[in-house]
Amino acid sequence: MPRIGSVPTQTRVIFLLLAACMGTVQSCCTTPPNAEELLDLGYRSPRQAFQTLRAGIRGDLPRLEYRSLSGGFRRRNGLSQLSYREFRADWYSENPWIKIALSNAEVLELIQRSPTHASLRVGALGSEILIDLVAEDFYQIWDGDELREDALVGNIAELIMADDGGWIARVPGEGPAPSELRLGREWKVDDIRQAEPTDA
Repeated sequence: MPRIGSVPTQTRVIFLLLAACMGTVQSCCTTPPNAEELLDLGYRSPRQAFQTLRAGIRGDLPRLEYRSLSGGFRRRNGLSQLSYREFRADWYSENPWIKIALSNAEVLELIQRSPTHASLRVGALGSEILIDLVAEDFYQIWDGDELREDALVGNIAELIMADDGGWIARVPGEGPAPSELRLGREWKVDDIRQAEPTDA
Protein backbone atom coordinates (compact mmCIF):
# COMPACT_ATOMS: atom_id res chain seq x y z
CA MET A 1 0.00 0.00 0.00
CA PRO A 2 2.75 2.55 0.70
CA ARG A 3 3.43 2.58 -3.04
CA ILE A 4 0.59 5.09 -3.22
CA GLY A 5 3.26 7.60 -2.27
CA SER A 6 4.09 7.77 -5.97
CA VAL A 7 0.98 9.92 -6.56
CA PRO A 8 2.00 13.23 -8.22
CA THR A 9 3.30 15.83 -5.75
CA GLN A 10 0.78 18.44 -6.92
CA THR A 11 -2.13 16.15 -6.05
CA ARG A 12 -0.66 15.40 -2.62
CA VAL A 13 -0.08 19.08 -1.87
CA ILE A 14 -3.67 20.00 -2.78
CA PHE A 15 -5.13 17.46 -0.39
CA LEU A 16 -2.64 18.18 2.37
CA LEU A 17 -3.77 21.81 2.18
CA LEU A 18 -7.40 20.74 2.28
CA ALA A 19 -6.73 18.63 5.33
CA ALA A 20 -4.90 21.48 7.05
CA CYS A 21 -7.62 24.04 6.27
CA MET A 22 -10.63 21.89 7.05
CA GLY A 23 -9.31 19.90 9.99
CA THR A 24 -12.25 17.53 9.86
CA VAL A 25 -12.00 16.81 6.15
CA GLN A 26 -11.93 13.07 6.66
CA SER A 27 -15.07 13.02 8.79
CA CYS A 28 -16.80 15.35 6.32
CA CYS A 29 -15.88 13.41 3.23
CA THR A 30 -16.12 9.83 4.46
CA THR A 31 -19.36 8.34 5.67
CA PRO A 32 -19.74 4.94 7.34
CA PRO A 33 -21.20 2.19 5.14
CA ASN A 34 -24.97 1.85 5.38
CA ALA A 35 -26.85 -1.33 6.32
CA GLU A 36 -27.33 -2.40 2.69
CA GLU A 37 -23.61 -2.07 1.98
CA LEU A 38 -22.75 -4.08 5.09
CA LEU A 39 -25.07 -6.89 4.01
CA ASP A 40 -23.27 -7.04 0.65
CA LEU A 41 -19.79 -7.53 2.11
CA GLY A 42 -17.81 -10.50 0.86
CA TYR A 43 -15.02 -11.74 -1.38
CA ARG A 44 -16.77 -13.65 -4.15
CA SER A 45 -15.58 -11.31 -6.92
CA PRO A 46 -12.85 -8.68 -7.38
CA ARG A 47 -15.43 -5.90 -7.29
CA GLN A 48 -17.04 -7.18 -4.07
CA ALA A 49 -13.62 -7.60 -2.44
CA PHE A 50 -12.74 -3.98 -3.19
CA GLN A 51 -16.12 -2.77 -1.94
CA THR A 52 -15.51 -4.70 1.28
CA LEU A 53 -12.08 -3.10 1.76
CA ARG A 54 -13.67 0.29 1.06
CA ALA A 55 -16.38 -0.37 3.65
CA GLY A 56 -13.67 -1.19 6.19
CA ILE A 57 -11.89 2.08 5.46
CA ARG A 58 -15.09 4.13 5.56
CA GLY A 59 -16.25 2.48 8.77
CA ASP A 60 -12.81 2.67 10.42
CA LEU A 61 -12.79 -1.12 10.82
CA PRO A 62 -9.16 -2.33 10.86
CA ARG A 63 -10.12 -6.01 11.18
CA LEU A 64 -12.26 -5.84 8.04
CA GLU A 65 -9.50 -4.02 6.15
CA TYR A 66 -6.98 -6.67 7.22
CA ARG A 67 -9.35 -9.47 6.25
CA SER A 68 -9.56 -7.94 2.77
CA LEU A 69 -5.80 -8.18 2.14
CA SER A 70 -4.20 -11.18 0.44
CA GLY A 71 -1.81 -13.55 2.18
CA GLY A 72 0.90 -12.34 -0.20
CA PHE A 73 0.34 -8.70 0.76
CA ARG A 74 0.54 -9.59 4.45
CA ARG A 75 3.78 -11.58 3.98
CA ARG A 76 5.47 -8.88 1.87
CA ASN A 77 4.74 -6.27 4.53
CA GLY A 78 5.32 -8.50 7.57
CA LEU A 79 1.77 -7.98 8.80
CA SER A 80 -0.29 -9.69 11.45
CA GLN A 81 -3.72 -8.56 12.54
CA LEU A 82 -2.07 -6.78 15.48
CA SER A 83 0.74 -5.09 13.51
CA TYR A 84 -1.69 -3.99 10.78
CA ARG A 85 -3.13 -1.37 13.12
CA GLU A 86 0.27 0.30 13.39
CA PHE A 87 0.86 -0.12 9.64
CA ARG A 88 -2.42 1.59 8.73
CA ALA A 89 -1.85 4.40 11.25
CA ASP A 90 1.52 5.15 9.62
CA TRP A 91 0.01 4.82 6.14
CA TYR A 92 -2.79 7.30 6.84
CA SER A 93 -0.38 9.63 8.62
CA GLU A 94 2.00 9.68 5.63
CA ASN A 95 -0.89 9.98 3.15
CA PRO A 96 -3.68 12.01 4.82
CA TRP A 97 -5.70 12.11 1.60
CA ILE A 98 -5.74 8.34 0.95
CA LYS A 99 -8.67 7.55 3.24
CA ILE A 100 -10.82 10.06 1.37
CA ALA A 101 -9.57 8.82 -2.00
CA LEU A 102 -10.38 5.15 -1.43
CA SER A 103 -13.61 5.89 0.41
CA ASN A 104 -14.96 7.77 -2.59
CA ALA A 105 -13.33 5.74 -5.36
CA GLU A 106 -15.49 4.53 -8.24
CA VAL A 107 -14.68 1.42 -10.25
CA LEU A 108 -13.94 2.39 -13.84
CA GLU A 109 -12.80 -0.92 -15.30
CA LEU A 110 -12.26 -4.57 -14.41
CA ILE A 111 -9.19 -6.13 -16.02
CA GLN A 112 -9.30 -9.94 -15.76
CA ARG A 113 -5.67 -10.98 -16.17
CA SER A 114 -6.19 -14.71 -15.48
CA PRO A 115 -8.72 -16.90 -13.66
CA THR A 116 -7.02 -16.01 -10.36
CA HIS A 117 -5.62 -12.52 -11.03
CA ALA A 118 -7.52 -9.32 -11.76
CA SER A 119 -7.15 -5.57 -11.48
CA LEU A 120 -9.67 -2.82 -10.87
CA ARG A 121 -8.99 0.61 -12.29
CA VAL A 122 -10.69 3.07 -9.96
CA GLY A 123 -11.11 6.81 -10.15
CA ALA A 124 -10.34 8.85 -7.06
CA LEU A 125 -9.69 12.56 -6.52
CA GLY A 126 -9.21 13.23 -10.22
CA SER A 127 -6.60 10.49 -10.69
CA GLU A 128 -6.68 6.73 -11.23
CA ILE A 129 -5.57 3.98 -8.87
CA LEU A 130 -5.02 0.34 -9.76
CA ILE A 131 -6.22 -2.28 -7.29
CA ASP A 132 -4.56 -5.66 -7.94
CA LEU A 133 -6.45 -8.69 -6.62
CA VAL A 134 -5.77 -12.41 -6.37
CA ALA A 135 -8.11 -15.35 -5.82
CA GLU A 136 -7.15 -17.47 -2.81
CA ASP A 137 -8.47 -20.99 -2.24
CA PHE A 138 -8.88 -22.03 1.39
CA TYR A 139 -10.41 -24.41 3.86
CA GLN A 140 -11.50 -23.86 7.45
CA ILE A 141 -12.34 -26.33 10.20
CA TRP A 142 -14.60 -25.08 13.01
CA ASP A 143 -15.60 -26.47 16.40
CA GLY A 144 -18.56 -24.33 17.40
CA ASP A 145 -17.20 -20.79 17.48
CA GLU A 146 -13.56 -21.95 17.64
CA LEU A 147 -11.53 -21.96 14.42
CA ARG A 148 -9.46 -25.13 14.58
CA GLU A 149 -7.68 -24.67 11.26
CA ASP A 150 -7.55 -22.01 8.55
CA ALA A 151 -5.30 -22.75 5.60
CA LEU A 152 -4.72 -21.59 2.05
CA VAL A 153 -4.46 -24.27 -0.66
CA GLY A 154 -3.03 -24.11 -4.14
CA ASN A 155 -6.17 -25.29 -5.92
CA ILE A 156 -9.49 -26.04 -4.28
CA ALA A 157 -10.23 -28.59 -7.00
CA GLU A 158 -7.60 -30.83 -5.38
CA LEU A 159 -9.81 -31.13 -2.29
CA ILE A 160 -13.10 -31.89 -4.04
CA MET A 161 -13.98 -35.10 -5.86
CA ALA A 162 -17.07 -36.11 -7.80
CA ASP A 163 -18.63 -39.30 -6.46
CA ASP A 164 -21.82 -41.03 -7.63
CA GLY A 165 -23.73 -37.89 -8.52
CA GLY A 166 -22.41 -35.86 -5.57
CA TRP A 167 -19.30 -34.17 -4.25
CA ILE A 168 -16.87 -35.32 -1.58
CA ALA A 169 -14.48 -32.87 0.10
CA ARG A 170 -11.29 -34.16 1.74
CA VAL A 171 -9.12 -31.90 3.87
CA PRO A 172 -6.25 -32.61 6.28
CA GLY A 173 -7.29 -32.93 9.91
CA GLU A 174 -7.33 -35.04 13.05
CA GLY A 175 -9.47 -35.40 16.13
CA PRO A 176 -13.26 -35.40 16.40
CA ALA A 177 -15.46 -34.43 13.49
CA PRO A 178 -15.81 -30.64 13.22
CA SER A 179 -19.09 -28.80 13.54
CA GLU A 180 -18.39 -26.93 10.31
CA LEU A 181 -16.13 -27.40 7.31
CA ARG A 182 -15.73 -24.52 4.85
CA LEU A 183 -14.02 -24.61 1.47
CA GLY A 184 -13.99 -21.70 -0.90
CA ARG A 185 -12.30 -19.20 -3.15
CA GLU A 186 -12.05 -15.58 -2.08
CA TRP A 187 -10.71 -12.54 -3.91
CA LYS A 188 -8.31 -10.41 -1.87
CA VAL A 189 -6.53 -7.11 -2.45
CA ASP A 190 -2.88 -7.79 -3.29
CA ASP A 191 -1.63 -4.29 -4.10
CA ILE A 192 -2.75 -0.68 -4.46
CA ARG A 193 -0.77 1.56 -6.78
CA GLN A 194 -0.95 4.56 -9.01
CA ALA A 195 -2.30 3.57 -12.44
CA GLU A 196 0.07 3.99 -15.36
CA PRO A 197 -0.82 4.28 -19.09
CA THR A 198 0.73 0.84 -19.62
CA ASP A 199 -1.63 -0.80 -17.10
CA ALA A 200 -4.20 -2.57 -19.23
